[in-house]
Amino acid sequence: MKREYFVQAAGRRLRARQIGNIQTNTPTLVFLHGGIDCIEMWRDFPERVHQSTGLAVIVYERWGHGQSDPLTAFREGDTREEEADEPLLDVFKHFNLTNVILVGHSYGGVISLIAASLHKEIIRGVISVVPQMLIHPLCVAGAEAAKENFEKGDLRKKLFKFHGDGLDTLFYDWINRVNNKAFKAEDCSGYLQQIPCPVLQIYGEEDEFGYTPNLELSKRNISTNLTINVIPNAGHYVHLEAKEDVVNAINEFCISL
Repeated sequence: MKREYFVQAAGRRLRARQIGNIQTNTPTLVFLHGGIDCIEMWRDFPERVHQSTGLAVIVYERWGHGQSDPLTAFREGDTREEEADEPLLDVFKHFNLTNVILVGHSYGGVISLIAASLHKEIIRGVISVVPQMLIHPLCVAGAEAAKENFEKGDLRKKLFKFHGDGLDTLFYDWINRVNNKAFKAEDCSGYLQQIPCPVLQIYGEEDEFGYTPNLELSKRNISTNLTINVIPNAGHYVHLEAKEDVVNAINEFCISL
């Protein structure tokens, strides 16, 4: 079963997709995409996770992404806590979710970790795939390479079919944030220290944005049960490049909860 919805969250209209039937006493997986991504850019990964785990899945597009309401202007500073708080809680309320496992990728992977420190009664576990908590030199270089490809290569054309006319604002909002002093100064350690639930982090060993500083930060600050899985021969989109390995790791994690 697959259904599409538009959800009101923090006063904005967000697109969401449900896969499978939500059951009261069973966790629901809620997916949080990356910084310039959308539902379609997950490809069939949510369906594969649903098939493997047997758990219902909610995938939604944050403000400015895909078919959700577009951004109206560039945002200032660090918006990760804001996005982890009211909008996500409104998604939970819309689907009547009280037992959630978050699955976040990159920017969404950070939001999933922050959310676990905020919604402690709802979130049962977090699967954070290549979370970019620290804006270190490799991360900045990766963003600059994406900017060059957007302006001189074919990245804009590839993304336009997903985001439409709101793409430029969305893309430069992301680029501006990577270069923002307040954003760079926040390492998320305070949030990590408050996470009460088990966490699975998955990294691609060849991630062009650099994963080691984020892995070490997590080891230092997450005191709850932390499982780390580094997958060789995979990069930033490890869940697509090594799909079966990631799906199996997620299934094992869900069984362990």
